[in-house]
Amino acid sequence: MPRGLSPSSFSAFKDCPLAFRFSYLDRLPQPPSAAASKGTLVHRALELLMLRKPQARTIANAVIDLDRARVELALHPDFEDLELTVDEWDRFHADAEVLVRKYFELEDPTAITPIGLELRLAATIGTVQLRGIIDRLELDAEGELVITDYKTGAVPGERYEIKRLAGVHMYAAMVEHVLGKRPVKVQLLYLSKPEAIITTPSEQSITGVMRKTDALWSAIGRACAKDDFRPSTGPLCNWCSYKAYCPAYGGDPLQAVELLGPGHMIEPALPLAAATAS
Repeated sequence: MPRGLSPSSFSAFKDCPLAFRFSYLDRLPQPPSAAASKGTLVHRALELLMLRKPQARTIANAVIDLDRARVELALHPDFEDLELTVDEWDRFHADAEVLVRKYFELEDPTAITPIGLELRLAATIGTVQLRGIIDRLELDAEGELVITDYKTGAVPGERYEIKRLAGVHMYAAMVEHVLGKRPVKVQLLYLSKPEAIITTPSEQSITGVMRKTDALWSAIGRACAKDDFRPSTGPLCNWCSYKAYCPAYGGDPLQAVELLGPGHMIEPALPLAAATAS
């Protein structure tokens, strides 16, 4: 049983218990993806922008911060191990700059008062142990707390929007638990469109989400106790790094340990003592 999980990991368990086990319990590595790495780059650039004095948060400086983030992350495995051609790298960086520029269509960064950037939080609420990183925690003009989450992917449909908002309500509960004050607003800034999805956390919304999270935490506990993590198939399977090891597609989950590299033994079909005796 893990000691704590992030809102995204709860969503992962709900989507597919087997993929959750591979990623969050076995911690099997996945190859880097251009989309995820681009998101990391843009997040770092916007973090650097917010570290500037308000009047210096200009588009020109944001592009400079994007270049700085590019240098900082160049040797990170998520970038160094990306297998892209020269043309693909050019498009990668051009797309990242477009996302940074579109950010300025969503809000005026000179009016933002950040009090936490890439803020790590951990809280135990009821039986649920939560941890996560908030892109930006800020104060509005009235001194109230606001959570901002940058998104570099496509704007989700209604079904997935509800899932995204469930996650941010969990972050709102964490902030309230740690700081003793509930955020008045949580906003998801989708840079690609650009579009902002905004919600106001309430006692009812947070209680409802945490009740569902508590049920998921219990389900994860039962799955860990029985070592029972079954696959759940769907449209996203085609993008799953673990598809080759999924029994729903003829794979063997025990073989997935090979992703850890040399020096890791794949579990035999029989206990070693029994195999030796035979």
